[in-house]
Amino acid sequence: MSAGEGGRTGPAAVARGVADPSGGAGPSAGARWADRRAYAYALTAGLLLLMLAPLFRRPPVDSFPLSTYPMFSWGRHDARTTVERAVGVDSRGGRRPIPPRLVGSEEVLQARATLAQSIRQGARAARALCRGIAARVAEQSGHADIVSVEIRTDTFDAIAFFDGQETPLDSKLHATCKVGAR
Repeated sequence: MSAGEGGRTGPAAVARGVADPSGGAGPSAGARWADRRAYAYALTAGLLLLMLAPLFRRPPVDSFPLSTYPMFSWGRHDARTTVERAVGVDSRGGRRPIPPRLVGSEEVLQARATLAQSIRQGARAARALCRGIAARVAEQSGHADIVSVEIRTDTFDAIAFFDGQETPLDSKLHATCKVGAR
């Protein structure tokens, strides 16, 4: 007797569901294959439901690793933002931001933290930082037009700012100092 006739492993046996498609023999092999497929479908459906579940929570809840990304999906009451910054003032009164590296770090957020810390520590710390920034500005030929440095906290309408309206809504001056002998 050949394997295809009575051994239940030939194409006819697979078609009748007697052998599993991977070559194993017997009726239980086909049932195991069906069980594996059902398990895979159930697991996939469960993971999809779990991933979509945060969308249906009331009130909306944000959690790791499944997020509704509220920072992008929730509306803002207004677009105001407050920024601690160092500003260079030229001889005509024009103002422009001092680059982070002249504040004390190449990293924007570290420079901002340095400014915020000096402001929190009071007028003396803000003046000391201002003098240090002014000394670094004096050494830079690209900032030869700057005659003084200001450390300030400015509040902007972020949307208007990116539309070209760069005037602060509110401003507080913490320190000002002259740049070198200019």
